[in-house]
Amino acid sequence: MIVHLMGDRALLLECSPDEVLGYSAAIRGAIDRGELRGIVDIIPAASTVLVKVDVDAREYVPVLSRMNPDEGGILDAGHVDIDAVYDGEDLDDVAAETGLPRDDIVALHTATTYRVAFCGFAPGFAYLTGLDERLAVSRLPSPRTRVPAGSVAIAAGYTAVYPRESPGGWRLIGRSRTVMFDPLRSPAALLGPGSTVRFHAVAELPAVAAPARATGDAMGTPTLRVLRPGALALVQDAGRPGLGAIAVGASGAFDRGAHRLANRLVGNPEDAAALELLGGGVVLQALRDCDLAVTGAEGPVFVNGLAQARNAPLRLRDGDHVEIAAPHAGLRAYVALRGGVEWSRTLGSQSTDSLSGLGPPPLAEGDTVAIGTPAPMPGVDLAPRPPVPAEVEVRVLRGPRWPWFDPASHRDLVSASYVVSARSDRIGVRLEGPPLMRDAAHRYRELPSEGMVRGALQVPPDGLPVLLGPDHPVTGGYPVIAVIVDADLDAAAQAAPGTPVRFRPVG
Repeated sequence: MIVHLMGDRALLLECSPDEVLGYSAAIRGAIDRGELRGIVDIIPAASTVLVKVDVDAREYVPVLSRMNPDEGGILDAGHVDIDAVYDGEDLDDVAAETGLPRDDIVALHTATTYRVAFCGFAPGFAYLTGLDERLAVSRLPSPRTRVPAGSVAIAAGYTAVYPRESPGGWRLIGRSRTVMFDPLRSPAALLGPGSTVRFHAVAELPAVAAPARATGDAMGTPTLRVLRPGALALVQDAGRPGLGAIAVGASGAFDRGAHRLANRLVGNPEDAAALELLGGGVVLQALRDCDLAVTGAEGPVFVNGLAQARNAPLRLRDGDHVEIAAPHAGLRAYVALRGGVEWSRTLGSQSTDSLSGLGPPPLAEGDTVAIGTPAPMPGVDLAPRPPVPAEVEVRVLRGPRWPWFDPASHRDLVSASYVVSARSDRIGVRLEGPPLMRDAAHRYRELPSEGMVRGALQVPPDGLPVLLGPDHPVTGGYPVIAVIVDADLDAAAQAAPGTPVRFRPVG
């Protein structure tokens, strides 16, 4: 087993596929015995285990290096039986590729007890190992744009059930109505690492109501009405960490420092929910007297047409209009209300995850923003924020796949200037500049899916790096050349399209 640093807040344990669940169980056992503290999440993948921590990751290298996968025992998450109708639209293609009749494919698929190796791609999407090698088929050359929820599929030595409608490139051999993921259920994911599964062929499926989309509802006291939401207005708090093992990302505010400051200015706990606004053009109307603060991107703020200060508390009277205009520097503004934005929680958080669809929907014209019960107003934090720089410089540590890239790419990454693409979003900040190319030994090598972290610089085949944001996929198959130091991640939230970005190596 090899321990790689994955930035300064995570480690990637690289091992054989049959040791992944053992290492995961060993780490959990050490946590339960009080031998390991500060572990935020444990995310098994194809041949790695990602361990997220809340202090300097280097402190954990010695103890994790001594881990024994046999000490943890078998990671047992229970057994599930799944009824399926085997009439998938790729069944004939699978028969042609394998040379097996349809009935034999069904017989082989239902003859095995599978085990969940890891979850990824989408919340509740479980990669099941144990597929008969005679059913090993490739993915589709071009993924479908729509795979129905409940589709039973095979590809690359795994089988799975799609938990929700999504794009996908696996071969569809059947369908099920078993609800694989329901955020309103406990546990939300039917399958987790270590679960065992058996499929059963049936002639027809019972009618089952699909789970409601977990967007929740505004709660508390109505306080603001959205007159204009701007480009994108979301509810965000500190996110939902600790659920990576079932492929639920942390999400949360992109600029964490601006989010925390906005809450301090109005006397909220730092992790309270607030509004995250992309760009400007936002107009809100007070439905009652309230206190708010605007932080983040730099630009004008008006109350009833009169200019106001950012990074300071503002008092609104019933009927007042507040406008957050287009920023002249930065990209995202945060609006905190005393009492905190109050929305029903999904898996413990009010954050909107743009990748998974969890959390509140984007705010629309006419929506009401409610708050909880305000705490007594403490001393106000008036500490100014440094200005948003015209060029972003962030520190980077070598990623686990740094050796996959050639020396010229190593030099380009830390010497060239990249530019933020207009195609960037909360999932990833796309960068344009010198392509980062793999060396000859790794040029065509496939990387099994492994856990990802916010701030990772993934490099897709075109060589243009993508800096992963708060809504990034939990696992990914593109190599990570470097990872941004945690303290510098907020700068990515304010990097508007066209902003130059430079990477400074440390450690």
